Amino acid sequence: MKIYLIRHGETEWNKESRIQGREDVPLCPEGLEQSSKCARGFAGARLAAVLSSPLSRARHTALLVGEAANAPVYIEPDLTERDFGSISGRVVDIFEPEKYASDLEPLDDVAARVLAVLRRRGGELGADFAAVSHGGAINAALRAVSRGEIGSGKTRLVNAGVSVLDFDGRDFAVLGFNLTPQAALEL
Repeated sequence: MKIYLIRHGETEWNKESRIQGREDVPLCPEGLEQSSKCARGFAGARLAAVLSSPLSRARHTALLVGEAANAPVYIEPDLTERDFGSISGRVVDIFEPEKYASDLEPLDDVAARVLAVLRRRGGELGADFAAVSHGGAINAALRAVSRGEIGSGKTRLVNAGVSVLDFDGRDFAVLGFNLTPQAALEL
């Protein structure tokens, strides 16, 4: 089955290169348009469900995708963004946040919680689904699945971009990242 990992649309903090972490920063006007465009790309897609982080920027994006794909939306707290601790709200190099703080949620912990949700829901749903989350959380999962080839520290995910995982019920494989919905659905 395919799992479509969607990064939420843009926020003002994204535009300012601020670390958002778990702060509930809403989508900006451009982010609303990006999310709407992404959702239109999933119109008519056969998705069993759309999962979402509880943060409003992801939740808003997920609701649009769910409506376009005629799929139910479920909130999954473990899809929330990485806890960036004391650097949340600051402008720092996102590729090396550990240089600026020691109270960050470990990347392995982020990946473990995100992949656990995807594994559990994949087993329950047994069909393609989407999960709307955040750059840090998705990148941690991509890093784990690709064994460090892509993801945290290497990959900057675009807002409303789609990463695709193949899941065989046991293992994940990365099929692509930073894709449009149309390109993702063609994989």
